[in-house]
Amino acid sequence: MIETKKYSELSEQVRDQLNLYIEGEFGQIPIVNETEWAVPNWTVIYYDTTQIATFYNIVEREITIDDKIFRVGGINNVITPKEFRGMGYASKTLRETEDLIFEDLNCEMGVLLCADDLIPFYERLNWYKIDCSVYFEQSSGKKLWGANIMLLTRNEKISPYKIELNGLPW
Repeated sequence: MIETKKYSELSEQVRDQLNLYIEGEFGQIPIVNETEWAVPNWTVIYYDTTQIATFYNIVEREITIDDKIFRVGGINNVITPKEFRGMGYASKTLRETEDLIFEDLNCEMGVLLCADDLIPFYERLNWYKIDCSVYFEQSSGKKLWGANIMLLTRNEKISPYKIELNGLPW
């Protein structure tokens, strides 16, 4: 069963559980620890009976791509707990909730920041890597993103030269 909820409406228990998974998955990565992150607007959870089998968050945001404003769904923390890996839950959940981004949230594209080894996974789900400068906000000022960025579009692929996230990264 897939459940979509506003992040602010998740129970404290569910939020704590998700944060434990996030810390276990990304807590040892320097760029993660050195960066201030946006609070998500939505959380999508796939349950295998009563257990969280995979989840991800969405940050709704207007970003600037090549000096034009676009409404996007920023995907973050796509995580499948170890005991559920290899069963296709993350792929199934991302595919089945794609309409959430484009139709329900009325976004023009999906955007995610990801590690090198995850690019093939997202490419199988029609995301594509772009090579351009990506800027984001931190309390210390504007920063340049140093890792990969991928897009999901409904129509043609775009090849921007500059993206401004207009806030904290997700």
